[in-house]
Amino acid sequence: MSNVRDDATGSGSARDLVVAYAFAPYADTAGVVAAKRVREAGRPVDVIQNEMSSQRDSDPALDKIAGDLVRRRAVLRTPTLFSSWKGVNTFVEVGLEQALAWEAGGSTYERIYSRAHWVPSHVLAARLKTLWPQVRWTAEFSDPLSVYVDAKERHSPAGEGPLLDELRAATRAAGFEPPGDNLFTWVEHLPYALADELIFTNENQRELMLSRIPDEALAARARERSVVSPHPTLPPEFYELTQPEVDLDPQVRHIGYFGNFYANRSMTAVVAALTALPADVRRRLQIDVYTSKPDAIASALKALHMEGAESVKTRPFVSYLDFLALSRRMDALLINDAITTGLFPANPFLPSKWSDYRGSGPPVWGIVEPGSPLSAQPLDYRSPVRHTTAAVQVLGQIALS
Repeated sequence: MSNVRDDATGSGSARDLVVAYAFAPYADTAGVVAAKRVREAGRPVDVIQNEMSSQRDSDPALDKIAGDLVRRRAVLRTPTLFSSWKGVNTFVEVGLEQALAWEAGGSTYERIYSRAHWVPSHVLAARLKTLWPQVRWTAEFSDPLSVYVDAKERHSPAGEGPLLDELRAATRAAGFEPPGDNLFTWVEHLPYALADELIFTNENQRELMLSRIPDEALAARARERSVVSPHPTLPPEFYELTQPEVDLDPQVRHIGYFGNFYANRSMTAVVAALTALPADVRRRLQIDVYTSKPDAIASALKALHMEGAESVKTRPFVSYLDFLALSRRMDALLINDAITTGLFPANPFLPSKWSDYRGSGPPVWGIVEPGSPLSAQPLDYRSPVRHTTAAVQVLGQIALS
């Protein structure tokens, strides 16, 4: 159920194994970040990933991120499921078979790196850690797994069977009690109990996740092994690999926004700020929104019946490398926090776009919550969420810059 291919153009076998359910060339944020981590580490790797064509587009250019550091990869043909124990079980079963086959063929690994989302990665890595206790396991969390962005509990049942029995036994052998029957709690608990290093992308995320561990001894172990490491930024040459065509009016200042919109990441305040600007200043600005549902966003903006909506142009999503290239052609870039006030003690989310924006060159405008990870970054412009007057001031500065 897997495709194995030799991707090496460099010399030497890999001593690192990457277990990343999502990995390049699939156009998935988690997969892109995992490939960035490989490039940042600079060590040859073998990769076990899932075949994700049912859920994600494939972009062969993304393979340039890790490049010839990928020596071999196994693309497992298991169902692409985010929160199903069946999907986890199948991925672990097939992935374990592949890893052991590589070991039987002479591969000796010194390190394992896994990243979630998607959640099966950590479960397979945990099973390999139990079989190869001498291998150093680094587990990365992109966001809290057991809670949604609105702070509601995320739950999916863990299925009884040999895999869960093995995970319970491994947890008890490490000196901790198993966490129950929630898949998402398991995917946090296993790295806490077994991994040698835990990577969090920001301090607030680490504090939130560790504060939710009921076992004080387990929380202490996780904290001792934890590090904070933001998403890597690619070197400048990656921003020049493509030359996408785009009609940008040279008479106006273009503010680029790349990404989707959610209930707690809204453009309403920006449109209200545009509407509040004098007409002659507003005509100097255009917000170019690259999103997966441009028609739906355009309709929603039109329904606001606000003059500022006319200064927002929606465009289709572009490939990752085209996004990097286009970001350099904007006069400013817009990034906004998820609104979490009243939901979490502190905002635990650092948008992954920041790592890409910071390498692009144009000034970055952040719409931030006080105390959020984004608010601590070296933004060129900033305004608080839901604060129209402050946004008006920033837009005026960009228009006249």
